Amino acid sequence: MADLSKLLCDELQGQLSANSRKARIPAGGDILWQWFLDLNKTRTYHQAGPNPISHSEILAYSQLTGWSIEPRHVAILRAMDAVWIEHAYSKREKAPEGVKALAPVSKHAITAGAFDAMFG
Repeated sequence: MADLSKLLCDELQGQLSANSRKARIPAGGDILWQWFLDLNKTRTYHQAGPNPISHSEILAYSQLTGWSIEPRHVAILRAMDAVWIEHAYSKREKAPEGVKALAPVSKHAITAGAFDAMFG
């Protein structure tokens, strides 16, 4: 199963970086690939970017679809998700080595309406 996980993760990495070729899903990985795509569509985001797919989301997906997702499947889905998350966050600008980074600051001034919309 570790080989299938590696093959799926490598293919996902290739898809994320190339994004122009048809996916070459390894034998036996079709259903896991589809599960990952379904779960990825429902991914949540926070202020800094995407959240990883949680175990509770995988459980809910299993219950809603009727698929019997086993712990070995969860491990593969989480490995694929780690590849996706790493790719998503790799696009961000990184601070030079040894430099402490501060949170990004908006270039737009806050208005009373925006403040009220955020804090009521």
